[in-house]
Amino acid sequence: MFTSAFLKGETWGFPGEAVEHIETHAAHVFLVSDRAFKIKKDVLLPYLDFSSLGRRREALQAELEINRLFTPDIYLRVDEVLGEPVLAMRRFAASALLAWRLAHDEIEPGLAGKLAAMAATSHLRAPRRDEKGADIMSGLGAQLSEAFIDSPDIFRPADTLEFHALYESALGFRRHLLTERSERGLVRRCHGDMHCGNIIVEQGEPRLFDAIEFSEKIATIDVLYDIAFLLMDLWSNGERAVANAVLNRYLDLRRAEEDLSGLATLPLFLATRAGVRALVTADLAHELALKNSMKERGQALDWFRATIDYLKVPPPMLLCIGGLSGTGKSTVAASIAPDVGAAPGAVHVRSDIERKVLAGVAETARLPPESYNRQASFEVYAACLARAERALAAGHSVVLDAVFADESERTAAAELARRSKAQFAGVWLDAPPETLKARIAARRDDASDATAEVVGKQLGYDLGRLDWQRVDAGGTIDETLKHLRRTVPFRLSAPS
Repeated sequence: MFTSAFLKGETWGFPGEAVEHIETHAAHVFLVSDRAFKIKKDVLLPYLDFSSLGRRREALQAELEINRLFTPDIYLRVDEVLGEPVLAMRRFAASALLAWRLAHDEIEPGLAGKLAAMAATSHLRAPRRDEKGADIMSGLGAQLSEAFIDSPDIFRPADTLEFHALYESALGFRRHLLTERSERGLVRRCHGDMHCGNIIVEQGEPRLFDAIEFSEKIATIDVLYDIAFLLMDLWSNGERAVANAVLNRYLDLRRAEEDLSGLATLPLFLATRAGVRALVTADLAHELALKNSMKERGQALDWFRATIDYLKVPPPMLLCIGGLSGTGKSTVAASIAPDVGAAPGAVHVRSDIERKVLAGVAETARLPPESYNRQASFEVYAACLARAERALAAGHSVVLDAVFADESERTAAAELARRSKAQFAGVWLDAPPETLKARIAARRDDASDATAEVVGKQLGYDLGRLDWQRVDAGGTIDETLKHLRRTVPFRLSAPS
């Protein structure tokens, strides 16, 4: 089916123009002028069948229809060229790919929130499916185990046995939760392939393309399994802070659907995504001569090891960060969260956000003074602890930032950790009064309503017995984080 004619511009209606050829494990893509043309390979794999002309045509038509839901301006039509069905698309710059931006360290501030919104919107629109989440994951685990067993030249049999044992144990503990999530409508017909190579960023906005089209079964999944691919991809590319921010923002945007119990499924989902990457990379290695496949074999093995690492979940921990307004609690909490607990880091619970949620207003809307009376503050702290408790109950770590000026508030946090059988550390940030007021004055579009006047009142608080670790926060954020890492008396445990 592939001939040298595909490499000529005139074949595609652009005489004399150069054709760039990109090959994947299941397709050929030809880039010429402002167009991209895709043909499917004549392949039969355990998870797809493009072995006949009819199946390839059906797959491309499905790809057109499904992806028009995400990026209708990219997917144009299905044609036939040299007797082969071809999907015609608008070509975009390579630099628009999120994967390209990762490789070139060009992830702009604010993109994490937009990625989370992109995923949340896609899941809101995705059609519900009446499939059992436990059965889906059980089937995926069995397929991975079988595939690893069939490739002893890459995956050692003893390691495959370890994977199988860890996977079955993780699945066993989460089977009821997976089924319950299905009953709540969280299994949907998703994009199915939400990694950084299938996201473009144009005019600052991320958009999905290249959804799974060849298998309704593969694309019918729990929504957290869908976004787990993006989280894993960001994490493995060294963008830990972005991965953590995407998770936290996604959970905020999906509060009506996600009660944080689903965090218990995340290690299983991340491990499965890494396992699929290992399997696909191994398939690529097997298409090459042994001497030419060393790179792919090494990559497959790296993904396999990541699969096992994701399944080895560290105990949860609760890290509370307190301090007066302007000490940088929220910035410090967001910066340290990726390093706390299992990948992709801790849930960040922020009192300023919980206050706005309770009030039913936007995060940056300003609340009246009565929203900060004693009763309102009591309710805010109760909401923060309740959210933290749900995450801890799911085995996931939490970084909770609030003023914590009252000794009873600090005691309640420590008691929550004890009750949840989680490790605990309390940190109190200190900074000079003039620094606090200057930082508050410089804030823009922030969830905090604190003012210089509020700081003045806080400086007169009686903090009571303060037995939390005190950290100097008067310098830059990097200096504060350095002090924090040196001071906190436990190991930050997110895996490498």
